[in-house]
Amino acid sequence: MILLDQVLDRSILFSFDRSGYMRHRRIFDPSDLDRSMRGKVCLVTGANSGLGLEVARGLAEREATVYLLCRSEESGREARKSISEETLNPEVHLHLVDVSSLRSIHAFAERFVGPQIDVLVHNAGVLPLERKRTHDGLELTVATHLVGPFLMNKLLQPKLREARIVFVSSGGMYAKRLDMETMLSNEGPYDGVASYAMTKRGQVVLSEQWAEKLSESGSVVNAMHPGWAATKSVERSLPRFQRIMRNRLRTPAEGADTVLWLVVAERAVGETGKFWFDRRSVPTHLVRWTRETAEERQRLWDFCESRSETTNEK
Repeated sequence: MILLDQVLDRSILFSFDRSGYMRHRRIFDPSDLDRSMRGKVCLVTGANSGLGLEVARGLAEREATVYLLCRSEESGREARKSISEETLNPEVHLHLVDVSSLRSIHAFAERFVGPQIDVLVHNAGVLPLERKRTHDGLELTVATHLVGPFLMNKLLQPKLREARIVFVSSGGMYAKRLDMETMLSNEGPYDGVASYAMTKRGQVVLSEQWAEKLSESGSVVNAMHPGWAATKSVERSLPRFQRIMRNRLRTPAEGADTVLWLVVAERAVGETGKFWFDRRSVPTHLVRWTRETAEERQRLWDFCESRSETTNEK
């Protein structure tokens, strides 16, 4: 059985899909999530649908104080209402935050009250089919997946004490290496899937860097990928993939399971700077050619640091 699992996992097709989740869950300990989060302050970006909604719901079910950080007021209000009613938890709150906008993040950080944040989940994501630039002059996936979360960590850092921080990456990042020149280029045809995958690779690198930076505060930082889950984002941005794989896609709750495990389970205490899939630490590279250089890693950090220091919005 172990040998068969190894063969199927190497195939990716039978690992990232729902059959992979069903195999992997055989070794899950259900008691890992049997924990109250009462008194814990938890922030989830992109919490109005998909994986973010499931993570927020799971935290609310465990009595946490949950803040939904959403770009859309309408869908955010619907999410808050449904979570509160389903979980009977009155401590579910909505903040309007556009993670691709530096000014929006600054405004949120300035008005967010409370001495401490216990959980921060960077889930908000986009997969545009054409090149789009934000008011800050950033390509949209770079702003949403990299600079925005970096700025949020930076501004909220004084409140992050023994916090659990998770970047929701993607298995698609395995196909790309971190190439700052390509990622920041404004020239040539635009490949939204490639840009998405490369910025998701960047999230994994940033999670490792933040894990080191925040180690003295007792906070832990990890990245994970959810496998192939049936979300509205996948349906909208990858309709052909969704049609072909629709009977094999994971549910949003199954895709979100590892995020919830990382921020709730006592077993995950102290785990930091790792990349996770189905509650297991997994390699960040499957082939040698995707490995980035130390210089490229530093360039990513320096870029996010420099862009987070200014706001071009008027």
